[in-house]
Amino acid sequence: MAVGDLHTSELTEDDLFDVYREVLDVAAVWRDIGLALRVRKPELDVIRESHPQSPKDCLKDVLSGWLQGRNGTPTWGALCEAVAEPAGGNNRALAEEIACKHKVTLKPSKPQTSEPPKPPAYLEQVVTLRDIGCIKYKPPGTTDIQILRIERTINAHWDGLAQQLGIDHDECASIAMAKLQDPGRCLSEVISRWLNRNGRKNTTWNHFLTSLRDSGLETQAEALEKALQYRAV
Repeated sequence: MAVGDLHTSELTEDDLFDVYREVLDVAAVWRDIGLALRVRKPELDVIRESHPQSPKDCLKDVLSGWLQGRNGTPTWGALCEAVAEPAGGNNRALAEEIACKHKVTLKPSKPQTSEPPKPPAYLEQVVTLRDIGCIKYKPPGTTDIQILRIERTINAHWDGLAQQLGIDHDECASIAMAKLQDPGRCLSEVISRWLNRNGRKNTTWNHFLTSLRDSGLETQAEALEKALQYRAV
């Protein structure tokens, strides 16, 4: 093979033994390797029928056809990518070993993304009009005075919470006038409007607690969440 950029320099059928020897460890997934090398499914089916009990012979035939250039330009770089590909050989370590030996650059692996943890079931429950106005379930060790203070603090900050729930300043002014500046009544009206305007997926306790925290009421949100958790037990 000519000296040059080994990542793009073309391999030929004369390289079959060297190529086969490098990827022998992934012979068991020869079909996935073939797909990653863009070998067509009908051709893979024919290979399987020719060697039904021999993955190694299947792999050899896949590589032979690939080296003939029937499925794109065969290079060490392309082979390494096929070996590393999760839907192909799924063997990053072997691909890196081959790449190092033949001085090719392997594309960096994609970082694995994990889904954010799902909130507890009690936080996925929808807030209802019956929940407005007070914390109905008192966790052990919490006094009535503490609950009252939490409620009063939330009531006093009803306008900040309202804006987090999507109710603008002008509407808050209208609510304040209609409810005679009574914080508790204003908060009840805010939550009532929030519930009426949003679907069930957007009016869960998780959404409400997030809005509390975003309005600066972290302590009150934690206390309310403990009450909800106690209710769910």
